[in-house]
Amino acid sequence: MKIQELKIKYKKLLNKAAKANGRKETVSYLNRAAKIKSKLYSTTKVTCLRCNGAGFLRISLDETKTCLSCYGKGFLVREIQQF
Repeated sequence: MKIQELKIKYKKLLNKAAKANGRKETVSYLNRAAKIKSKLYSTTKVTCLRCNGAGFLRISLDETKTCLSCYGKGFLVREIQQF
């Protein structure tokens, strides 16, 4: 699916979850939306150039420090448009 189709499907699932009657129904919609959100997120993820996505910098064999350009997360996220 294209990114635009995934965004539309994500919006629809969130609307259905808001209108759902029971807890199980709401949770199932939210779980589906989370899967779609992870697909969207994986296409927008950019690996950190300094630590190559590890989240830390290896100084020597005994010492590691948190990468300050990605704040230890290991990746940089581009600005994502609001859904």
